[in-house]
Amino acid sequence: MNRKLHKALSVLIMIAAVLILLSGCSYFDMKSAHGDVPDIIDVNIETSPDQLLPNQPVTISAIISQGGDAVNDANKVEFEVWKRGEKNHEKRKGKHQGEGKYSIERTFPSDGIYYVIAHVSARDMHNMPRRQLIVGTVSDDEIAQANAKPDQSTYMH
Repeated sequence: MNRKLHKALSVLIMIAAVLILLSGCSYFDMKSAHGDVPDIIDVNIETSPDQLLPNQPVTISAIISQGGDAVNDANKVEFEVWKRGEKNHEKRKGKHQGEGKYSIERTFPSDGIYYVIAHVSARDMHNMPRRQLIVGTVSDDEIAQANAKPDQSTYMH
């Protein structure tokens, strides 16, 4: 009987050891598969020049970074531009300029409030910041009204 108990105890110890080894491996596999969450991609929209005038060329840029480093390998950078209140949205692919900067050239035909969304897909993430642009002469009342009641066409893609 002593021998049967010793054999059963040995089998239990071996099973426990195998389970511990297997659970340890799956822990490390799970950690590598679901490791630290990467930093989100950060997108800042800039214009050059800062003061926008009708019928003058403007460079619209998306500066893309992740964790403070420039993103030079974006899968897609597309700019969507429209004038407030209009349903027609123009989409144009951004050109990589280096240092995480992607740009388009555009001319605005008239004074007014315009919007730009930079649709950015990079490193298995998507970010689409929106920025309001004031072109030419726009009254403070128009700006206040635009800020109080966002352009509904923003959400129509």
